[in-house]
Amino acid sequence: MTDWLMVIITAIYVVATIIICYFNGKSAKAAKIQTDEMIRQYNLANRPNVTIHFDIIRSGLLCFIIENEGASPAHNIRININRDFLKGVNEEVDKNRLESLADSELYLASKQKIYILLGGQLEFSKLAQNVAEIDISYDGYEEHTTIDLNQYGMMLVYSSPLEDISQHMKKMKENDERFQKKLLKCVGEEYPVQNIVVHSETIDEANKYKIFKAVCCERKVTTNFLAENMGLEKDYILQLLIELECVDRLVSHFNADDDYEAEWYRK
Repeated sequence: MTDWLMVIITAIYVVATIIICYFNGKSAKAAKIQTDEMIRQYNLANRPNVTIHFDIIRSGLLCFIIENEGASPAHNIRININRDFLKGVNEEVDKNRLESLADSELYLASKQKIYILLGGQLEFSKLAQNVAEIDISYDGYEEHTTIDLNQYGMMLVYSSPLEDISQHMKKMKENDERFQKKLLKCVGEEYPVQNIVVHSETIDEANKYKIFKAVCCERKVTTNFLAENMGLEKDYILQLLIELECVDRLVSHFNADDDYEAEWYRK
């Protein structure tokens, strides 16, 4: 009886061990699947990801933009564009340049992009006759992209706000330059006040302007007179007067035994 009891207990123990091993195996398999998925997601999140799309920049330049949207650099990038699409490229030199991309080995850092010029707005209709089939290979990855330029036709009438601001600022600059030329012509060479620039950025330039104004408006101006009225050091005033005389050539002085008592006048 005792022997049979031991046999039954042993059998139960063996069955329990088998069940435990079975579930441990399933748990290990699930853990391996989870680990593999984590590794796959990590590699996917940290791999280079080179994409290509079409855009119109500077209000008229047709471009393919190649960008690495991934988190790591992409090496040995090769770009192959189908010949049917390249037939729409006008210049033979540009066509050969685009074909040579298949043999190039480009490098793109993370978030870096490069622009491939296709032509201008006048070439859009010819370029859009054929769909672009583009194959990109890099670091063991291969991407295929299809771009139909016809669907971008409406972009030709789009005007970028940044471009509008740029053009407006360019016109403002041109108007300012024309105004400055007219102003200088009206002032004439005999009035060298045009050489004075009042700067609010530095105290020296502001004080120099005040000194020049005093020399122009007051009857007898000396270094001591300016120092007393402006509340500044005599040596500092004299230094600015010498700069107005030697650098700006706007003032001069009568010789005197005492530099601080020399009388200054406008040229």
